[in-house]
Amino acid sequence: MDLSSRWGSIGNSPIPDGYDAYGFSTYTASYHLTQQLRNIVRARNPNALLMAGGPHATALPEQVSADGFDVVVKGEGEIAVQNIMDTLNHGDAPPKILAYPAPNPLDTLPFPNFDMVDLATYSRRVDGQPSLSLLSSRGCPFPCTFCNSNIMGAGKPIRFRSPENIVAELRRCKERYGVHHFRFQDDLFTINRRRVAALTSAIGPENIIYRCFARVNNFNGNMARMLVDSGCRHVSFGVESGSPRILARHAMNKRQTPEQITTALHAAHDVGLTTRIYLIVGFPEETDDTIVDTLTLMKSCPWDEFSVYPLIAYPGTPLHDHPEKFGITHINKEYSDYIQVGRERQAGFTIRTNTFDEHQVSRWRDRIINELQANGRTWAGNSAKFK
Repeated sequence: MDLSSRWGSIGNSPIPDGYDAYGFSTYTASYHLTQQLRNIVRARNPNALLMAGGPHATALPEQVSADGFDVVVKGEGEIAVQNIMDTLNHGDAPPKILAYPAPNPLDTLPFPNFDMVDLATYSRRVDGQPSLSLLSSRGCPFPCTFCNSNIMGAGKPIRFRSPENIVAELRRCKERYGVHHFRFQDDLFTINRRRVAALTSAIGPENIIYRCFARVNNFNGNMARMLVDSGCRHVSFGVESGSPRILARHAMNKRQTPEQITTALHAAHDVGLTTRIYLIVGFPEETDDTIVDTLTLMKSCPWDEFSVYPLIAYPGTPLHDHPEKFGITHINKEYSDYIQVGRERQAGFTIRTNTFDEHQVSRWRDRIINELQANGRTWAGNSAKFK
């Protein structure tokens, strides 16, 4: 069940009954809905085992366990769930909180079974057409202080699926579901240039259209050309800020520079890729001057679409766990407010520092949105072809 489509209430949600176990993926912003869903499942299936996993459960396993889940899985869940089922089949009870090694190699995992879902409810579009999501890799080696990828194991070795395995899944989706448009959901599809060369060579003959996420510090014209020649039509970059002070190691620890941002955006534009940037406003040490730095850089570069998020200190990130190191004086713990961007550009402003409050962050965000739109850029939610 997709909780993002049921933000107001899940009281009338279709829930299958009669199963021995139910799994819940937990995300901080929708955790209140997950709890509602858990209560409904528990009332209707009192003897079932209720398992929680995902980023929120991994960051706060004790709290999630105390909230009424029978088992909490930390980290990636495939091996853990298999072992939980084996334990139940032997008549034993699994531990309340557990973690298993992440699957490796990834090629050993089965493909997602889309037969079990209603693909007509999938709303994501690539080049204006319905799309499916794939992961060609897992993990991210970068320790950005704000990113909830940290929670699921940032800094650990990234694991790649083989090009042959990815092509097999693409062909299955084309033949079984008639889908030829895809979203590669990897944190960093372009992290390894040699791997990108091998993968794009393999998927090029499949005649698919896709979008992906990239990182500016290793993106150049050669990589952009490999992407577009293999069917990529849209690339997204986590630019975050145009201020060297905000990007710096002691702050975001983003490990990228304004010069690298400029190079990457020009490279993507030059080959005709539709380019989306993501910005974050309200990081500790943000000022009117750093906002001007961001606006100046962004207006000087070629790109198409954008979104602006307020900084959110997700559980499990350094910002949340050690706020005093960043000058954060208050974090709103009402998790339902942790909205990066919602309908009508809604967002949650949840942090105060020793130099600004939530209202200032909101004003900065409005300024960036208004000035970039006036500069001819498209708000991501208004994209005609990429949703």
